[in-house]
Amino acid sequence: MWLILSTVTPFVYGQTDPLTREEQRMLDSMFNSDEFIQLFRKRSKSYVDINTGMGNRIFSLRNNTLNAGQALTNKIFYTPSAGYFHKNGFAVSVSGFMAPDNGSLKMYQYAISPSYMYNSKNIVAGISYTRFIEGADAGFETSPFKNDFYTSLLYKKTWIEPGIAFGFSFGKQVEYYDSSFWYTPPLPADPRIIHIRDTITTRLTGLSLTLSAAHTWSFWELINDKDGIQLQPVLMLNAGSQRWNTVHSNRLFNHFPRLANFLKRRFGDGSGSEKFNLQSAALAAKLTYYYGKFYLQPQLYLDYYLPATTEKRLTPLFSITAGVTLY
Repeated sequence: MWLILSTVTPFVYGQTDPLTREEQRMLDSMFNSDEFIQLFRKRSKSYVDINTGMGNRIFSLRNNTLNAGQALTNKIFYTPSAGYFHKNGFAVSVSGFMAPDNGSLKMYQYAISPSYMYNSKNIVAGISYTRFIEGADAGFETSPFKNDFYTSLLYKKTWIEPGIAFGFSFGKQVEYYDSSFWYTPPLPADPRIIHIRDTITTRLTGLSLTLSAAHTWSFWELINDKDGIQLQPVLMLNAGSQRWNTVHSNRLFNHFPRLANFLKRRFGDGSGSEKFNLQSAALAAKLTYYYGKFYLQPQLYLDYYLPATTEKRLTPLFSITAGVTLY
């Protein structure tokens, strides 16, 4: 389906007779008053966007390079969201992340994301910050990143639009390991069971750089004068690096060094890093269908890991979002 859609070429027929001044005035008036056209001139008005999505990405709202590093891709996540977008480019959105867990749907994480977008005839530039907030306890892997900065720049004067994006994320993940063992003290004390809890804290930072090439096809008035489709395939090269530091905390470690060494070997300890290098080539395809104030947006992201590895190289991520724009 995506291949068929990406090869569609629109045909445009030009008008050779110039418009009269009155015809031009009427045409301008129609474009300024039509609700459908105003939807695509969002910069002229402030608006509210309410949507809900479903998909298999959990690490970042915007950074697919970060999402491609997640280990869990066979679980469906739901993301209701609401945002306010001011006509001067400032915006703020609030999202929730839900997933089924032990037979019930849990809101395991929230996110708040302020951003700014600059849009001119030549470029589109944006910067955003996302703060992730823990919700209900979940029995599956969640994102260890709690802070996510993302900025992008797109040059739109050419048919193929080149772009560049930077991402910087950091956070920590705390896990607990409970164990019990028999302890035999020197006589005359009696043997007893000792319960310990090992607190494992892992701090992570991730840096990403993405080079992209994109083009957008637009088809308006398919059914009536209120609908349209936009298709945007994007080719990307992703580079990045990561650092992590794992420490253990337990009041008994000083008294039981063998136990401490066992837990460190099993769960990791110390610092590590992956140097900045080329990581993957990717294809992202986004299709948006508009009808008046409503829209439906399926997205597909295919990430192919380039360095040598014994694990799978191709990571497929998908999402589908339905929303309404109120202005």
